[in-house]
Amino acid sequence: MSKQQSRSQFVTCLIGDPVEHSVSDFMFRYFAKLTGIENYNHLKIKISKADLENLKITMKAIAVFGFMGANITLPYKEKAIKYLDIIDKTVQRIGAVNTIVNKKGKLIGYNTDGHGAIKAVETKLRPLKSADRVVVFGAGGAARAIIGSLPQVSHLTVLNRPSDFNQAEKLKKDFIKCGSRIETKSLTDRNIVSAIREADFVINATPVGMYPKTGASLIYKSHFDSIGRSRIKNLGFFDAVFNPFETEFLKLAKQYGAKTCPGIYMMIYQGIKAFRLWTGKVVSEGKVEEVRRLLQKTINSRYGK
Repeated sequence: MSKQQSRSQFVTCLIGDPVEHSVSDFMFRYFAKLTGIENYNHLKIKISKADLENLKITMKAIAVFGFMGANITLPYKEKAIKYLDIIDKTVQRIGAVNTIVNKKGKLIGYNTDGHGAIKAVETKLRPLKSADRVVVFGAGGAARAIIGSLPQVSHLTVLNRPSDFNQAEKLKKDFIKCGSRIETKSLTDRNIVSAIREADFVINATPVGMYPKTGASLIYKSHFDSIGRSRIKNLGFFDAVFNPFETEFLKLAKQYGAKTCPGIYMMIYQGIKAFRLWTGKVVSEGKVEEVRRLLQKTINSRYGK
Protein backbone atom coordinates (compact mmCIF):
# COMPACT_ATOMS: atom_id res chain seq x y z
CA MET A 1 0.00 0.00 0.00
CA SER A 2 1.35 3.43 -0.93
CA LYS A 3 1.69 6.29 1.56
CA GLN A 4 -1.09 8.16 -0.26
CA GLN A 5 -3.42 5.18 0.05
CA SER A 6 -2.52 4.79 3.69
CA ARG A 7 -3.37 8.43 4.42
CA SER A 8 -6.73 8.06 2.68
CA GLN A 9 -7.81 5.28 5.06
CA PHE A 10 -10.26 6.11 7.86
CA VAL A 11 -10.00 3.44 10.55
CA THR A 12 -11.83 3.43 13.87
CA CYS A 13 -12.51 0.57 16.26
CA LEU A 14 -14.56 -0.79 19.13
CA ILE A 15 -12.62 -2.02 22.17
CA GLY A 16 -14.22 -4.26 24.79
CA ASP A 17 -15.07 -7.75 25.96
CA PRO A 18 -17.40 -8.95 24.56
CA VAL A 19 -17.66 -7.21 21.18
CA GLU A 20 -19.10 -10.03 19.08
CA HIS A 21 -22.66 -8.85 19.65
CA SER A 22 -22.02 -5.34 18.35
CA VAL A 23 -23.33 -4.00 15.04
CA SER A 24 -21.32 -0.77 15.33
CA ASP A 25 -19.28 -1.78 12.28
CA PHE A 26 -22.44 -1.66 10.15
CA MET A 27 -23.51 1.62 11.72
CA PHE A 28 -20.28 3.55 11.26
CA ARG A 29 -19.73 2.26 7.73
CA TYR A 30 -23.24 3.46 6.92
CA PHE A 31 -22.45 6.86 8.44
CA ALA A 32 -19.40 7.00 6.16
CA LYS A 33 -21.58 6.20 3.15
CA LEU A 34 -24.09 8.91 4.11
CA THR A 35 -21.34 11.53 4.46
CA GLY A 36 -19.30 10.57 1.40
CA ILE A 37 -16.25 9.08 3.14
CA GLU A 38 -14.55 6.35 1.15
CA ASN A 39 -12.18 3.66 2.47
CA TYR A 40 -13.73 3.70 5.94
CA ASN A 41 -13.27 0.70 8.27
CA HIS A 42 -14.52 0.11 11.78
CA LEU A 43 -12.89 -2.85 13.55
CA LYS A 44 -14.16 -4.80 16.53
CA ILE A 45 -11.26 -5.57 18.88
CA LYS A 46 -11.84 -7.95 21.77
CA ILE A 47 -9.46 -7.41 24.68
CA SER A 48 -9.82 -10.22 27.18
CA LYS A 49 -10.82 -9.25 30.70
CA ALA A 50 -8.35 -11.88 31.89
CA ASP A 51 -5.30 -9.65 31.26
CA LEU A 52 -5.76 -5.90 31.68
CA GLU A 53 -2.21 -5.26 30.45
CA ASN A 54 -3.65 -5.88 26.98
CA LEU A 55 -5.84 -2.80 27.35
CA LYS A 56 -2.76 -0.63 27.86
CA ILE A 57 -1.09 -2.14 24.79
CA THR A 58 -4.21 -1.66 22.67
CA MET A 59 -4.58 1.97 23.68
CA LYS A 60 -1.00 2.62 22.61
CA ALA A 61 -1.68 0.83 19.34
CA ILE A 62 -4.46 3.29 18.46
CA ALA A 63 -1.84 6.02 18.20
CA VAL A 64 0.88 3.84 16.68
CA PHE A 65 -1.37 2.48 13.91
CA GLY A 66 -2.88 5.87 13.18
CA PHE A 67 -6.51 4.98 13.93
CA MET A 68 -8.80 8.01 13.87
CA GLY A 69 -10.30 6.93 17.16
CA ALA A 70 -12.22 4.31 19.10
CA ASN A 71 -15.39 3.52 20.98
CA ILE A 72 -14.86 1.90 24.37
CA THR A 73 -17.42 -0.56 25.73
CA LEU A 74 -17.70 -2.98 28.68
CA PRO A 75 -15.76 -3.48 30.85
CA TYR A 76 -13.28 -0.68 30.06
CA LYS A 77 -15.26 2.58 30.21
CA GLU A 78 -13.65 3.49 33.53
CA LYS A 79 -10.36 1.58 33.23
CA ALA A 80 -9.34 3.19 29.92
CA ILE A 81 -9.20 6.73 31.34
CA LYS A 82 -5.72 6.33 32.82
CA TYR A 83 -4.26 5.60 29.37
CA LEU A 84 -5.50 8.85 27.82
CA ASP A 85 -3.44 12.00 27.29
CA ILE A 86 -6.39 14.38 27.64
CA ILE A 87 -9.96 13.99 28.91
CA ASP A 88 -12.77 16.47 28.38
CA LYS A 89 -14.91 17.90 31.19
CA THR A 90 -17.68 15.35 30.63
CA VAL A 91 -15.31 12.45 31.27
CA GLN A 92 -13.92 14.26 34.31
CA ARG A 93 -17.42 14.65 35.76
CA ILE A 94 -18.73 11.21 34.85
CA GLY A 95 -15.63 9.12 35.46
CA ALA A 96 -16.18 7.02 32.32
CA VAL A 97 -15.04 7.28 28.70
CA ASN A 98 -16.61 5.74 25.61
CA THR A 99 -15.12 7.73 22.72
CA ILE A 100 -11.43 8.34 21.97
CA VAL A 101 -10.06 10.68 19.32
CA ASN A 102 -6.48 10.25 18.09
CA LYS A 103 -5.16 13.74 17.40
CA LYS A 104 -1.60 13.53 16.05
CA GLY A 105 -0.72 10.70 18.43
CA LYS A 106 -2.45 12.20 21.47
CA LEU A 107 -5.47 10.29 22.75
CA ILE A 108 -8.36 12.51 23.81
CA GLY A 109 -11.26 11.01 25.77
CA TYR A 110 -14.91 11.98 25.49
CA ASN A 111 -18.20 10.51 26.63
CA THR A 112 -21.02 10.45 24.10
CA ASP A 113 -23.01 7.70 25.87
CA GLY A 114 -24.88 10.06 28.17
CA HIS A 115 -25.81 12.35 25.32
CA GLY A 116 -27.04 9.35 23.33
CA ALA A 117 -29.13 7.95 26.19
CA ILE A 118 -30.86 11.20 27.11
CA LYS A 119 -31.49 12.06 23.46
CA ALA A 120 -33.05 8.62 22.99
CA VAL A 121 -35.25 8.91 26.08
CA GLU A 122 -36.45 12.41 25.28
CA THR A 123 -37.05 11.66 21.59
CA LYS A 124 -38.77 8.28 21.93
CA LEU A 125 -40.48 8.65 25.34
CA ARG A 126 -40.85 12.25 26.51
CA PRO A 127 -38.70 15.14 27.77
CA LEU A 128 -37.49 14.81 31.35
CA LYS A 129 -38.92 17.26 33.89
CA SER A 130 -37.56 18.59 37.16
CA ALA A 131 -40.36 16.78 39.06
CA ASP A 132 -39.51 13.37 37.59
CA ARG A 133 -38.29 10.44 39.65
CA VAL A 134 -35.79 8.18 37.89
CA VAL A 135 -34.66 4.63 38.73
CA VAL A 136 -31.37 3.37 37.28
CA PHE A 137 -30.32 -0.28 37.40
CA GLY A 138 -26.52 -0.53 37.65
CA ALA A 139 -23.62 1.68 38.72
CA GLY A 140 -20.96 1.03 36.05
CA GLY A 141 -19.74 3.11 33.15
CA ALA A 142 -23.07 3.28 31.31
CA ALA A 143 -24.91 4.26 34.47
CA ARG A 144 -22.35 6.95 35.20
CA ALA A 145 -22.74 8.40 31.71
CA ILE A 146 -26.54 8.45 31.92
CA ILE A 147 -26.69 9.86 35.45
CA GLY A 148 -24.05 12.47 34.63
CA SER A 149 -26.09 13.64 31.63
CA LEU A 150 -29.52 13.73 33.27
CA PRO A 151 -31.10 17.15 33.70
CA GLN A 152 -32.02 18.02 37.29
CA VAL A 153 -34.69 15.61 38.47
CA SER A 154 -36.66 15.34 41.71
CA HIS A 155 -35.21 12.02 42.83
CA LEU A 156 -32.75 9.45 41.51
CA THR A 157 -32.51 5.90 42.82
CA VAL A 158 -29.66 3.57 41.86
CA LEU A 159 -30.27 -0.16 42.29
CA ASN A 160 -27.17 -2.36 42.22
CA ARG A 161 -26.28 -5.91 43.16
CA PRO A 162 -25.33 -6.33 46.83
CA SER A 163 -21.95 -7.73 45.75
CA ASP A 164 -21.25 -4.47 43.87
CA PHE A 165 -22.77 -2.11 46.41
CA ASN A 166 -19.44 -0.35 46.99
CA GLN A 167 -19.49 0.60 43.32
CA ALA A 168 -22.88 2.26 43.83
CA GLU A 169 -21.69 4.09 46.94
CA LYS A 170 -18.68 5.44 45.05
CA LEU A 171 -20.97 6.64 42.26
CA LYS A 172 -23.19 8.37 44.83
CA LYS A 173 -20.19 10.04 46.48
CA ASP A 174 -18.79 11.22 43.15
CA PHE A 175 -22.06 12.73 41.94
CA ILE A 176 -22.96 14.36 45.25
CA LYS A 177 -19.97 16.61 44.57
CA CYS A 178 -21.78 17.73 41.40
CA GLY A 179 -24.96 18.51 43.31
CA SER A 180 -26.92 15.38 42.38
CA ARG A 181 -29.24 13.83 44.94
CA ILE A 182 -28.93 10.06 44.69
CA GLU A 183 -30.28 7.22 46.80
CA THR A 184 -28.55 3.85 46.49
CA LYS A 185 -30.31 0.57 47.26
CA SER A 186 -29.46 -3.11 46.93
CA LEU A 187 -31.05 -4.92 44.01
CA THR A 188 -33.68 -6.92 45.91
CA ASP A 189 -37.26 -7.79 44.96
CA ARG A 190 -38.64 -5.45 47.61
CA ASN A 191 -36.46 -2.53 46.52
CA ILE A 192 -37.24 -3.08 42.84
CA VAL A 193 -40.98 -2.94 43.49
CA SER A 194 -40.85 0.08 45.81
CA ALA A 195 -38.54 2.05 43.51
CA ILE A 196 -40.53 1.42 40.31
CA ARG A 197 -43.81 2.14 42.11
CA GLU A 198 -42.57 5.69 42.78
CA ALA A 199 -40.81 6.23 39.44
CA ASP A 200 -41.53 8.10 36.22
CA PHE A 201 -38.62 6.59 34.26
CA VAL A 202 -36.90 3.21 34.72
CA ILE A 203 -33.50 2.70 33.08
CA ASN A 204 -31.48 -0.49 32.73
CA ALA A 205 -27.81 0.51 32.52
CA THR A 206 -26.47 -3.02 33.01
CA PRO A 207 -25.60 -5.66 30.36
CA VAL A 208 -28.26 -8.02 31.74
CA GLY A 209 -30.34 -9.30 28.83
CA MET A 210 -27.62 -8.70 26.24
CA TYR A 211 -26.90 -11.27 23.53
CA PRO A 212 -26.30 -14.19 23.95
CA LYS A 213 -28.15 -14.24 27.32
CA THR A 214 -31.25 -12.68 25.81
CA GLY A 215 -33.66 -14.37 28.21
CA ALA A 216 -32.27 -12.61 31.28
CA SER A 217 -33.95 -9.64 32.95
CA LEU A 218 -33.66 -7.75 36.23
CA ILE A 219 -37.43 -7.36 36.45
CA TYR A 220 -40.03 -10.10 36.40
CA LYS A 221 -43.75 -10.50 36.01
CA SER A 222 -44.07 -10.89 39.80
CA HIS A 223 -42.60 -7.40 40.28
CA PHE A 224 -45.07 -5.85 37.85
CA ASP A 225 -47.99 -7.78 39.33
CA SER A 226 -47.11 -6.27 42.71
CA ILE A 227 -46.94 -2.75 41.25
CA GLY A 228 -50.07 -2.98 39.10
CA ARG A 229 -50.82 -2.27 35.45
CA SER A 230 -52.53 1.07 36.20
CA ARG A 231 -49.26 2.43 37.61
CA ILE A 232 -46.88 0.88 35.09
CA LYS A 233 -48.75 2.21 32.04
CA ASN A 234 -47.74 5.75 33.05
CA LEU A 235 -44.00 4.95 33.14
CA GLY A 236 -41.22 5.13 30.56
CA PHE A 237 -38.72 2.26 30.33
CA PHE A 238 -35.34 2.54 28.61
CA ASP A 239 -32.73 -0.20 28.19
CA ALA A 240 -29.13 0.63 27.26
CA VAL A 241 -28.77 -2.88 25.77
CA PHE A 242 -29.08 -2.75 21.96
CA ASN A 243 -28.77 -6.44 21.07
CA PRO A 244 -31.40 -7.86 21.07
CA PHE A 245 -33.39 -4.96 19.65
CA GLU A 246 -36.08 -5.50 22.29
CA THR A 247 -34.89 -7.03 25.56
CA GLU A 248 -36.98 -9.06 28.00
CA PHE A 249 -36.83 -6.00 30.28
CA LEU A 250 -38.64 -3.94 27.62
CA LYS A 251 -40.96 -6.70 26.43
CA LEU A 252 -42.35 -7.16 29.92
CA ALA A 253 -42.78 -3.41 30.48
CA LYS A 254 -44.62 -3.13 27.16
CA GLN A 255 -46.92 -6.02 28.10
CA TYR A 256 -48.03 -4.00 31.12
CA GLY A 257 -48.70 -0.91 29.01
CA ALA A 258 -45.52 1.11 29.60
CA LYS A 259 -43.85 3.21 26.91
CA THR A 260 -40.45 1.76 25.99
CA CYS A 261 -37.27 2.83 24.21
CA PRO A 262 -34.69 0.30 22.93
CA GLY A 263 -30.96 0.87 23.44
CA ILE A 264 -30.34 0.98 19.69
CA TYR A 265 -31.37 4.65 19.78
CA MET A 266 -28.74 5.41 22.40
CA MET A 267 -26.20 3.63 20.21
CA ILE A 268 -27.17 5.66 17.15
CA TYR A 269 -27.23 9.05 18.87
CA GLN A 270 -23.93 8.45 20.65
CA GLY A 271 -22.51 7.15 17.37
CA ILE A 272 -23.50 10.28 15.45
CA LYS A 273 -21.63 12.41 17.99
CA ALA A 274 -18.60 10.09 18.06
CA PHE A 275 -18.46 10.00 14.25
CA ARG A 276 -18.42 13.79 14.13
CA LEU A 277 -15.57 13.90 16.66
CA TRP A 278 -13.55 11.44 14.54
CA THR A 279 -14.27 12.76 11.06
CA GLY A 280 -15.78 16.21 11.36
CA LYS A 281 -18.73 14.93 9.31
CA VAL A 282 -22.34 15.44 10.43
CA VAL A 283 -24.92 12.67 10.10
CA SER A 284 -28.40 14.22 9.94
CA GLU A 285 -30.70 13.21 12.78
CA GLY A 286 -33.32 12.87 10.07
CA LYS A 287 -31.53 9.63 9.15
CA VAL A 288 -31.97 8.04 12.60
CA GLU A 289 -34.97 5.87 11.72
CA GLU A 290 -33.30 4.78 8.48
CA VAL A 291 -30.22 3.72 10.46
CA ARG A 292 -32.37 2.06 13.11
CA ARG A 293 -34.12 -0.06 10.48
CA LEU A 294 -30.78 -1.14 9.05
CA LEU A 295 -29.37 -2.10 12.44
CA GLN A 296 -32.56 -3.84 13.56
CA LYS A 297 -32.54 -5.90 10.35
CA THR A 298 -28.85 -6.71 10.88
CA ILE A 299 -29.41 -7.78 14.49
CA ASN A 300 -32.38 -9.96 13.55
CA SER A 301 -30.56 -11.66 10.66
CA ARG A 302 -27.28 -12.15 12.53
CA TYR A 303 -28.49 -13.00 16.01
CA GLY A 304 -32.22 -13.74 15.78
CA LYS A 305 -33.52 -17.15 16.63
